[in-house]
Amino acid sequence: MLRTYRIVFFCLAAFVMAGCGSIEESPTAPTPLDSPAPAPAPEPAPAPAPAPAPSGPGVLSIAISPNPVSWSSENIPGCSLPNTWRYDQTLTNTGGSTITISDRADSFDGVQVSTRSGLGIVLEPGAEHKLQTRWCSANSTEHRAQTTFSGSDASGNRINVAGPVVRLAAR
Repeated sequence: MLRTYRIVFFCLAAFVMAGCGSIEESPTAPTPLDSPAPAPAPEPAPAPAPAPAPSGPGVLSIAISPNPVSWSSENIPGCSLPNTWRYDQTLTNTGGSTITISDRADSFDGVQVSTRSGLGIVLEPGAEHKLQTRWCSANSTEHRAQTTFSGSDASGNRINVAGPVVRLAAR
């Protein structure tokens, strides 16, 4: 009988020991306690603030290129005179409101010689428009020319600007 108790005792001891032991698997990644919290997702960069809308009245500036203007004998359509000059006028809206140029008056040697209306040149703020200007004369002497432009801006303000005096060189 003692022998039976011993066998039962050893079997029971072996059974208890087998239930208490365990094999721990090795971790394949750090456990949450060992690693720092993940960094938050980066936020998108803030969009740049929109540029402020231009404000104020439209302002017309006029640039001439070249000045002085060299004499030429190039034919100008509609003119049979032998002395000619050509140059560009650049109209720029340096103000804050859209402008519309409606009229033009041209002077030659201090005398107004032509006018045009209904031009309809529209210039947004910062925009420019180039016009080629041509003169012809019977005299090959030095002359002076000037153009005055007029119109209004989007607020109804009247614009009247005399461009620079242009020197038309002698032959």
